Amino acid sequence: MNARPSLIVAALLTLAGCAQTPPQPAPPPAPEPRDLPPIEYDGETLGDLLVAESAAQRQSLAVTLDYYGRAAQTTHDPEVISQATKLATYLDQPEQARQLAGLWLEREPDNADALRLAALADIQLGDSDGAAGFIDRLLAGHGSDALLPLVAEASSLSDNDNQQLLKALSQLAERYPEQAPLWYARALDLRQQGDLPGAMKAVEHALDQDPDHMEAALLEARLLFESGEHEKALRHARAQVRAHPDNRRPRLAYVRLLLAAGHKDQAHEQLNILAEQNPDDLDLRYSLALIALEAGAGESARSLLQDLLRRGYRPNEMRLRLAQASEAAGDTDQAIDDYLKVKGPDALEAQVQAARLLYASGRGDRGHALITSLTRQYPARADRLWITESEMRNALGDPEGALALLNDALEADPDNPDLLYARAMTAGSLGQNQRMETDLKRVLELHPDDAGALNALGYTWADRGVHLDQAEAMIRRALDQYPRDPAILDSMGWVLYRQGRLDEALDYLRRAHALMPDPEVSAHLGEVLWAMGDEESARAVWSAALAAQPDATVVRDTLERLEVTL
Repeated sequence: MNARPSLIVAALLTLAGCAQTPPQPAPPPAPEPRDLPPIEYDGETLGDLLVAESAAQRQSLAVTLDYYGRAAQTTHDPEVISQATKLATYLDQPEQARQLAGLWLEREPDNADALRLAALADIQLGDSDGAAGFIDRLLAGHGSDALLPLVAEASSLSDNDNQQLLKALSQLAERYPEQAPLWYARALDLRQQGDLPGAMKAVEHALDQDPDHMEAALLEARLLFESGEHEKALRHARAQVRAHPDNRRPRLAYVRLLLAAGHKDQAHEQLNILAEQNPDDLDLRYSLALIALEAGAGESARSLLQDLLRRGYRPNEMRLRLAQASEAAGDTDQAIDDYLKVKGPDALEAQVQAARLLYASGRGDRGHALITSLTRQYPARADRLWITESEMRNALGDPEGALALLNDALEADPDNPDLLYARAMTAGSLGQNQRMETDLKRVLELHPDDAGALNALGYTWADRGVHLDQAEAMIRRALDQYPRDPAILDSMGWVLYRQGRLDEALDYLRRAHALMPDPEVSAHLGEVLWAMGDEESARAVWSAALAAQPDATVVRDTLERLEVTL
């Protein structure tokens, strides 16, 4: 799994402060200061500055920026420009910040703050090459410590902007070959791109320059794991734990690898050590519980969550997580009990899940009573609750019960489009095509551009081989709204196949299959390939679908209809 860029930058922050600054290569030439006239404030400029300061005292920072920006342009005073640049950065105005930083660098070409803010603005504007140029000048003039404030500010950026920063840092690794943080950045960047061998080479460069670079060593372990060398990866991670026994970061990384490798007992032991080392850090204990819960280590998660609940830490959130842990452990009754105790903003979600478990455990009467009670407590959500309950009944193989429930709900709200659509789909699963068409047509009378109804009705006609031109027109209208939706792409491929336009059908179905290789899309793609005479490819598609889901009825029905044996 790829690490999130924001986490990557947090690691870079740690490294930047530890790096030693080696002798630097000659930096790219910075622009010479222009021969600008001496700074003079006229009455208008002084007035602008007074208004700016007054607005700042009232927290009207946009007004402050407007007046400071104007004064920066007229005075070329580095102090005024710096204030304007910092304020533009703070207010998330990268274009203005970049312009002001450029003005600042005309006066002070080597100013670390100006270079940093110019780089930050370029990152936000998507110009990683431009950012790399400013970071290059920053490193050359001020050393690796100058990275600290730049990377610290990245915590407020979007993941995409963090990725741009990572790319900019990565570009500088060969120019500064003794800078371990830059090689580490390159390794992270290459890992994001899926180039594990390249990432491994880069992380080895980082460790060559700084053998004690803990984050690089942990990344090496992760790369080994992702390359399939699980035991070697665990040995590397374990070595970092032994080298840094009181540092939570390597132990957390080791826990994640143990859980990914299925070593839950060892992971549980390491989680307990972390909890004991940080007895008063309740946020950490909660994070550990979530890690265990995500990895399916239910007992470890429950132990941590129960301790947090006893301490009064976020009680409703702990009850919700405890319910999830009990559910994951197969303790249905305890999970239901915990879900029903959840209060606050998560209460509705928790009680719906309790109803789902009641249905799944054969207590549908209690599940129905609970949903009915919820529709009274949350009348604005009643339609979604009835639809959710109908899905519960469908999941248990009771489409007739689901249809009866939706019929009752529609008596009270006959033109609710969501209820009509849900009933149409349920009726279709029972072969009640007329009921399905009537409901979908009513949805389209109420909302003519409803993409779901357009696609569903168009596909239904295509599958039955009727009204094919109308079906194509409907599906195209849905596709115009959602051009990458795999279900709609599949419908378009299927209607084109029914019209005998095999080449066009194949294109749509291949695109749908690449996005969503589920049994129905696989059945359709295989059938078109078979019709085109590419029997080998068709068999491969069907075989892969059955390998992933052996009970895929739609694939087996297709094979039987075409009299194909795999």
